[in-house]
Amino acid sequence: MSISVEIEEDLFWNKFYIDDVFLYFKGHVYSHTIDSILKTIKNASLKDVISFIKSLEGNFSIVIQKKDFVLMVVDTVCSTPLFFTKIESNFYINHNPTKLIQKNKFKKYIRDDSILELSMSGYVVGNKTIYRDLYSLRAGELVVFQNNNFKYIQYYKYFGEVKYKDYNEYIEELSEVTLNIFRKMLKEIGSKQIIIPLSAGNDSRLVASVLKYLGAKNVKCYSYGSVGNFEANIANIVAKKLGYEWMFIPLTHKDEKKFYKSSEYKDYLKFSETYCSVPFIQSLSTIKHLKEIGWVDDDAIFINGNSGDFISGAHINALVKDMNGSNDKEKRKENILNNLIKKHFSLWGYLKTGKNIEKIKNTLWCEIVTDNGELQEIGKDHIFYEYSELINRQSKYVVAGQKAYEFYNYKWMLPLWDCEYLHFWQKIPAEFKVNQQLYVDMLKKKNYGNVWGGDIPVNKKTITPMWIIPIRFLFKAPFALFGVKGRKLWRTFEVSVFYYWMDALHMVNITKYSIMIRSIFKKPRNHVSWQTEDYLKNLINE
Repeated sequence: MSISVEIEEDLFWNKFYIDDVFLYFKGHVYSHTIDSILKTIKNASLKDVISFIKSLEGNFSIVIQKKDFVLMVVDTVCSTPLFFTKIESNFYINHNPTKLIQKNKFKKYIRDDSILELSMSGYVVGNKTIYRDLYSLRAGELVVFQNNNFKYIQYYKYFGEVKYKDYNEYIEELSEVTLNIFRKMLKEIGSKQIIIPLSAGNDSRLVASVLKYLGAKNVKCYSYGSVGNFEANIANIVAKKLGYEWMFIPLTHKDEKKFYKSSEYKDYLKFSETYCSVPFIQSLSTIKHLKEIGWVDDDAIFINGNSGDFISGAHINALVKDMNGSNDKEKRKENILNNLIKKHFSLWGYLKTGKNIEKIKNTLWCEIVTDNGELQEIGKDHIFYEYSELINRQSKYVVAGQKAYEFYNYKWMLPLWDCEYLHFWQKIPAEFKVNQQLYVDMLKKKNYGNVWGGDIPVNKKTITPMWIIPIRFLFKAPFALFGVKGRKLWRTFEVSVFYYWMDALHMVNITKYSIMIRSIFKKPRNHVSWQTEDYLKNLINE
């Protein structure tokens, strides 16, 4: 057996070595220097290397090559995916899966289960990719190649014991953890420029306000979208109050349609390809614009708010509401799975047949219980749900959005995905996370940067453009006559007929309005529905 590491050095990937030990590294580690990592692994056994990896703090991907084994590892959120394939008796490792596909003629071996999962959610579940012989790593996972075989090891998982203590103690602890994360991040950044995509939500405002509280000066903020959109209006107020320079980038249907048809966009799709998920496209054209006008330093660091809403509990509201205090394990299991399906596997309503849903549920539950065991005591169901979302949608689709910065040669950091945040939030009781209660209460109490008072609303959404409001109202009124069924029908009608005009971020411009109208009976959910459909068509027709 031979193992070939085919990772080429570039702006992000570097190769280091000491004697016959090689280290391929991308990212940043707060806890260790590259030199100390090399020296530690040089004489360490496989067991000790795995133990050492658990101590690394940061966002990274690493391949370690020694005489007796090769090890590849991604961080706790898989911020940079790694892939491998086996051809005959040889293994090949790369961060670019397309190069592995080109080495092997397995394009015809497309997995039907992966196609179904991606069609319904925009990503595949587990270690799979679209192709049968192309393997990936999940968040917090490593693979060891040794003795003519390979073995997956999950060295970290977002799962553990829920702990109960005084609510105010948790507020203080959360504040302390938050500040510590940002302090070590600022130490790493030094005097480099920081760029924040600022919205009207909690998360990017947390980033900007904590940076201000800690004295960061070389900071710029920007927002984008349709002129007059609520996100930009609130972001402008926040930036002014913090004293940070702010820019608004207006997006139009004409310009965004032109961008999504460009060769540059097609190059990005190739650059960000994982065969595990559709590429994350939000804000891509705005980064291009900022680079072209020279508003961003070449060595600037982009810091966004991903994914404060998920980790602080915004995605478990329906789950907790539907629990009803039941101790019936089968009902609790169904509650977890139903909420995962409803939130993440509903891109196309027509695909939500009983047969398809049952397939997805079986796959999800098998992964959850294999990693974490069966349901036991009440009060932990939300962790089962969040665990599944983190290792699938969050890490494969949302976190992969950092590729947009890398495409334009910018580096990034993700403070709200820091190990300290993961360890903190995985132990918090569900009742403190519902509606992000603990998160929001901490921000209001500490009021970093003085931008958390009632004078600056959070996520106070309004409809833009103004001209569509009366038209939308006239169309919506008849649906109200049919109660719950009417509201469901209205949702489908609205997405196909009005969403094109109301999408302030213009990601819907990846498709034609005429196609959206014709899709109404397929029950699309959002722009990712059409993006996924196009992705699979192009993949199968290659």
